[in-house]
Amino acid sequence: MPTYTYHCDVCDEPFERILRMSQSKDPQECPECGEGPARKTIAAVSFILKGDGWAGKNNRISGQMRRKTQHLTEKQKERKRDAGVRLAPNVGGERVESWSEASKLAADQGKDTSGYDSRARKEKSSE
Repeated sequence: MPTYTYHCDVCDEPFERILRMSQSKDPQECPECGEGPARKTIAAVSFILKGDGWAGKNNRISGQMRRKTQHLTEKQKERKRDAGVRLAPNVGGERVESWSEASKLAADQGKDTSGYDSRARKEKSSE
């Protein structure tokens, strides 16, 4: 049953009554002064709508999506920082000036030069 708020015109005191909806239009007597009819006032109503189609769930989901997007943005920034790392041309820990020199040194040492050759081609094409 709903709770109705009334205001007494005689003693100027508010009071509440729990009534059936069918009784809501009946005149109510003030519990303070016991006189005259009181008028019904509008009171703030608080309730929660459960289910999928209501704003509460939409707000929760949008908050989850916002956190997920923020997390993904942070991951992308981290990857961009990591992408800035460059390999230095070296053979067995011995640093050289270019990938073509690294390829020659690896060939002299009898090592596989396939990894150095592809980088040397990219190095020449970017010059």
